[in-house]
Amino acid sequence: MPDPPATKKLTGHTAPVYAVEYLKTNPQLVSGSFDNTLRLWDIATLKPLATFGGHTDLVLAVAIAPDDKTLASGSQDKTIKLWAFPEAPPEDPNAPLKPTGELKGHTSQVYSVAFSPDGKTLASASADKTIRLWDIATLKEIRTLPEQGGPVYSVAFSPDGQTLLTGGGDKTVRLYNVADGKELRQFPGAEDAVYTVAFHPGGKTIAAAGLDEVVRTWKVDSGEPTIAFSGARGDIYRVQYNTEGSQLIAVTYAANLAIWNTADGKLHSQTDLPGRTTYGAAWSPNGQQIAIAAEDGNVYLIDLPKPS
Repeated sequence: MPDPPATKKLTGHTAPVYAVEYLKTNPQLVSGSFDNTLRLWDIATLKPLATFGGHTDLVLAVAIAPDDKTLASGSQDKTIKLWAFPEAPPEDPNAPLKPTGELKGHTSQVYSVAFSPDGKTLASASADKTIRLWDIATLKEIRTLPEQGGPVYSVAFSPDGQTLLTGGGDKTVRLYNVADGKELRQFPGAEDAVYTVAFHPGGKTIAAAGLDEVVRTWKVDSGEPTIAFSGARGDIYRVQYNTEGSQLIAVTYAANLAIWNTADGKLHSQTDLPGRTTYGAAWSPNGQQIAIAAEDGNVYLIDLPKPS
């Protein structure tokens, strides 16, 4: 399949890329791969700046602290690694940088990691059916949330950092109080495993999607369902709002990217992506680019038209 228009490619991983995240203050991006490494990329030159090594199995999750100083990753090796971003690119961008910290406690692969808005806490979700909260300063576990009915695939902090949203293999979307770990609410409607969850930037709406190929949204305070975004082709592996919250993307295992307008739920655009399979995506902070994690070992950068 030919690349979509205005598509660039980051090449360097030797196995499928599963997760991607943009830095907030620099034109850079991090990718996590089944080659057990993460890479830092310059998205202007399309060149690698650094490689992060230390995992002994597939990298499944990537998160970047709000201040862009710390990188976290989750892996099939059951651990979470932390790195400090280098102040200057190393001389050899392919020489793996060693982790500055490690979080151990999960008994199965770690599917998702997320920093709190203040950067002091990390949440992790695992196939061991649990979510754990970690203190970044001490590298100690704060608490383990109650075991769910299946693997937990996705976690996301609310914009104010007070609540945590999760999606799991037991078809549930749950909201927890970060302060005491208590479950506040479940959001009904998912008909199959939930792979991805997201908060609207305003904090009053959430989105979730997975194997049933529909992006569902709810009001946070009441749990009332709102718009269901349909039309994505394939199991949905990542949903994300843009910075303004005016649009929502979904990327599917079947290599399809859908973008909807959040105000009315209308499909804004749909693109078949390079490669046969895609696993993850990230929307750039300026809203002008979407990065795609692909099975063929590449990261694809799709430049979006600037608003008229």
